[in-house]
Amino acid sequence: MTSGSPPPPPPRHQADRATERGRPLTPEMLKAMAHPLRLQLLELLETHGAATASSLGREVDESSGTTSYHLRRLADVGLIEEATDIGTARDRYWRSTPGGWSLERELMDAPGTRSEARMVVEELSRSRHQRLMTWQRDQERWPAAWRDATMIANSRLNLTLEQTAALTTRLLEVVEEFRAQQHDIGTAGTVRVMVLNDVFPTGPPPDGISDDPGE
Repeated sequence: MTSGSPPPPPPRHQADRATERGRPLTPEMLKAMAHPLRLQLLELLETHGAATASSLGREVDESSGTTSYHLRRLADVGLIEEATDIGTARDRYWRSTPGGWSLERELMDAPGTRSEARMVVEELSRSRHQRLMTWQRDQERWPAAWRDATMIANSRLNLTLEQTAALTTRLLEVVEEFRAQQHDIGTAGTVRVMVLNDVFPTGPPPDGISDDPGE
């Protein structure tokens, strides 16, 4: 970027694996998703693959009738779909819609969807923390080479808006590079790996910052 150029727009917000750069959520999709149990069911399908309402019910300690209702609600807005290629008339399998999803800043800021967006982000943050704590608890079960290949780190940098946007873009590019190289689950030596990328400022905003483009 040359000196004097306007700063790049802030990168869009993307939630968890929902950090998968998929189609933007619509307000209807967000409102359907903004329910703790539905988010949990969606995460299970995204993490472990297709499953029935009964098996998911056992996982979340709910009846199959309850999970069936919430699965249908997710399917109504296109977040999941019936896996007709593996299901039967008696055992219907559901899977997450391929491609992932993203939560756009517009829904985070709009009065009509702000509370639902905040709820989704908070629930996903709790889920991420639980996964991290599970890894911390269980990592000794993994070979040393796998433990050495992982990373949990906090980095504190002094950056401008332009540098922060560039850092976020670079991190997403690296993730997408490895996504293009990934193997199918079931390939020898392949496991599901979660990458948690958080880039955000701390402390109060600097003097002179305004959301009003006219200022």
